[in-house]
Amino acid sequence: MTQITTQGRTLTQSLAIQSQINLPGTVGRILKQIREIERVAPLFSQAGLVRSVDRPNPLNVRVAGISTKAAITKTIGGFLYAAAAVRMDLAVEDNVISTVGQDSTCELDDINYENQSKRLQLIGVRQAYEMAERAIQSQNPYDLILLDCPLMLDRSMVPLREAENYAGYRSAFDGAVSAISKFWSTHRDKLQPWNPQGTAIVGLASERYGAIVHIAQQDLRTVAGRKQILSSENIDTERSREIIGSEDAILGIGERRFIYGILSSYTRTAAFRLNVQTPRMEPSDVVSLGVLGYHYKAAQTNTPQLLQLIGDEPHWNQKTLDKICSQVMALTITGGSQASPLPIQLAEREQQALDSFLKYYSSSLETEIRCREVEDLWLSDLDDL
Repeated sequence: MTQITTQGRTLTQSLAIQSQINLPGTVGRILKQIREIERVAPLFSQAGLVRSVDRPNPLNVRVAGISTKAAITKTIGGFLYAAAAVRMDLAVEDNVISTVGQDSTCELDDINYENQSKRLQLIGVRQAYEMAERAIQSQNPYDLILLDCPLMLDRSMVPLREAENYAGYRSAFDGAVSAISKFWSTHRDKLQPWNPQGTAIVGLASERYGAIVHIAQQDLRTVAGRKQILSSENIDTERSREIIGSEDAILGIGERRFIYGILSSYTRTAAFRLNVQTPRMEPSDVVSLGVLGYHYKAAQTNTPQLLQLIGDEPHWNQKTLDKICSQVMALTITGGSQASPLPIQLAEREQQALDSFLKYYSSSLETEIRCREVEDLWLSDLDDL
């Protein structure tokens, strides 16, 4: 009997075939999306939903950037984590930048399997507020304190269970909520917008690209439609009518690509109330003060980011929002598509050793456990009891 063998395509051959088949269609779809952006984007500018921001020249600002990071590694059938927050202080005088101080905090511990990523996020938020607290208490003047994490907690962070194995997560949540609430209740009279000469606390974390798109799809002529946008932003409600009906085009483009398309260098979206869109945020006593957000883009090569602020009208207005945005954008001078303000970049650089340190700590822990020296010390005085 003759044995017949068959041989299929290699992956390289399959990819080559698929690229020839799909390339024209992919190019056509993206070009169609670009045409839709070019058609709809001017409507956002004309309606005031996207506005340009003047460059500060010269730049004079004292700013602190707070970066948070967590590392995790496996050890002895479980996990260890290290969480750290670093604050870098910069002074900019007539565009000349100098570092004027720094601070940090960290913690090491073992962690179980329950909600590791969320628990570490909560620890990061708490540590960021601890760094902001120490900055305010230092009595040094700050125009801006930038946090690379949300200023408020989304309800998705609330522990779903009260079981004993969720005790660590519950403790991390309660610690973050307590730190946020204490900070704003203690220092509000020193902070913008309540104190016009005070420090502005700015969160630069969540993307939420679809926020301004969803607002634009509503009828801004109605009270319900306008309540999400600050009145001081002077939105042209009649022009905004022309945007209504473009939902299918925007959905076809995708929210992320659309935001990239409507924002250019030194532009921002209109400020909107995050606590109206997402009312179930924590802690409730701070959320009741108001939570604002707007997207901005510092340079053409940068990724749009969401800037968050606490407070509401009449304390916040277009002039102060533009000033803060222009200062943040002026500080975002390097880093390409993943650029962040310079003090946060410098703080992140300080955290590069965290992963290596955790591996060393894990190795030392395993060595100590193998030697059982720690257990011997515990038991050494047992006979005296």
